[in-house]
Amino acid sequence: MAFTAFDPILGVVNLTDVDTVGPGPLNLVNGSGAGRQSFYFEKIRGNDAALGGGEFVYAQAGAALTPGAVVQFTQSLSNGVIVDSAALWTGTANSGDILGVALAALAIGQWGWFQVGGHAVVNCSGAPVAGNPVYWQANGVVSPTAVAGKQMEGAKFSTAPAITLGSGSTARTLSATQAVVLLNSPTAQGAIT
Repeated sequence: MAFTAFDPILGVVNLTDVDTVGPGPLNLVNGSGAGRQSFYFEKIRGNDAALGGGEFVYAQAGAALTPGAVVQFTQSLSNGVIVDSAALWTGTANSGDILGVALAALAIGQWGWFQVGGHAVVNCSGAPVAGNPVYWQANGVVSPTAVAGKQMEGAKFSTAPAITLGSGSTARTLSATQAVVLLNSPTAQGAIT
């Protein structure tokens, strides 16, 4: 199971591909690319047979990431160019950070796609059930347990952990520390006035 997308500029994209080069033609350095052009924080739509449609953004890993890690995006200016970097969500209270979910294992400095819309497999703790709100629990991990100032807004748990997605030869059973969350451009809870 993997999200794939089709974009008129990018062509067919496996959204779990890891890009070591960054924005521009994908993987032309090692000759395996098709000249697809990608841009910082570009948003595209894709789908997965079991999870349905989703929205994804392109960013650089600012830390080592695993699939399902909940990330926060930070912006920096490098040689006059804004770079969006993804790191594990640290749960700073009332930060209003822009959040997403890593689709692939990424090392620091690598580029990849992060889910910001649709049903996403996330790393979790506790015993969530469908409909539970989502809160920060540990760096990159969410739970249904309320933590003041650390709610993941624009997100709700869709399933409990350890469910099976798909059927037959394409079935995938999530671990006891993975569940599905429905995302709608999630952010960390902002300041309460």
